[in-house]
Amino acid sequence: MQKFLLILLCPWFLTGQNYTNEIDSLFEAKNYAQAVRKLELYLSKTPQNLVLLELMGDAYGFQSNWNRAAAYYEQLCDIAPENATYHYKYGGVLGKLAKEGSKLKAVGLISKVKISFFKAAELDPTHIEVRWAMVELYTQLPGFLGGSYNKALVYANELEQFSDLNGYFAKAYIYENSNQEELAKRHYKKGLESLEKLAFFQSDGSNMTHLNAHYNSLHFRVAKACVVHDTQLSLGHHYLQVYIDNFSSKDDAPLEVAYVVQAQLFKLQKKFPEALTSIEKALSLTPEFKPALKEKQSILLLKP
Repeated sequence: MQKFLLILLCPWFLTGQNYTNEIDSLFEAKNYAQAVRKLELYLSKTPQNLVLLELMGDAYGFQSNWNRAAAYYEQLCDIAPENATYHYKYGGVLGKLAKEGSKLKAVGLISKVKISFFKAAELDPTHIEVRWAMVELYTQLPGFLGGSYNKALVYANELEQFSDLNGYFAKAYIYENSNQEELAKRHYKKGLESLEKLAFFQSDGSNMTHLNAHYNSLHFRVAKACVVHDTQLSLGHHYLQVYIDNFSSKDDAPLEVAYVVQAQLFKLQKKFPEALTSIEKALSLTPEFKPALKEKQSILLLKP
C-alpha cells in the first residue's frame, strides 16, 4: 500500500504568491509556519480571498499537514468549482492522506482522489501536472483499487500530444514500473532527445534554465535517464541537484532515492569518493535503505 500511493504530485506551485512581498519572502525562506500566521491575519479581513486561501493550503501542504491543506483546497473548489488547479491540489492532498492512513481509510479516499483529478483534467485539457498525477496514480495503484498500466498510458499519450518531453518520460515511468525495461530505456532516450531540442539546453549542464514549466519531479526523471543510458552525466547532475535543492513534500521520489541516483552518476564518472558520500547521505535519511546498501557494495567493489 505504501508504494502505490507515492502519488501524488501535488505541486504546490504558488499561483497567488505575489499577494505581498512579505509572504513571498517567507515562502522562499521555507518559513511556512510564520507564513500561516501572516495569512491568518489577512484572511480574517478577506475570508474568501482565493489567492490567500490557496497560499494557506500550499503552506500547510509544504508542512505535510494534509488535513489542513485539504480543508483549504476543498473550500477553494466550493468557491471556484471551474478552477482545474484547485481540484488537482485537492486530489493531491487526499492522495497524501490515503498514503499515510490506514488501508481502510485509503480505500475510502481513492475514489475522491480520482474524482478530483478527473474534474481537473476535464476542466483543463492541457493541464500537465494532473495528467502526470493520473499516470502515477494508475501506475502505482494495485489492481483491486483500479490500478492499470493501460489507463496510465492513456494519460501519458495525452501528455505527449502537447508535450513530447513529458509524454516520453511518463511512458518511461510506466514501463519501468511494469518491468518492461527495454521500452523504458527507449522512452528515456526519446525524452533526452526531446530535451536537446529545447532552446535552453546545454549538453555540459552550463547556463541551463530549470524546467520551470513542469513540476520538480521531471528534473529527477532527466537524471534517471542519464544514468540509464550512461550519457550526458553533467546534465544529469545539474537536474538532480535542482531536484534536491527544490525538494518538498509534493515530490514523488524521496531524497534517499535521489541520493542513490546521484551516487550512480558519480560512479559512472568513476568518482568513487563522491559516490560514497552520496550513498552516506541516503543512508543518513534511511539507514536500512536496501537500494543504497546495494549500491554501496557495488561502489566499494569498483573503487581502486
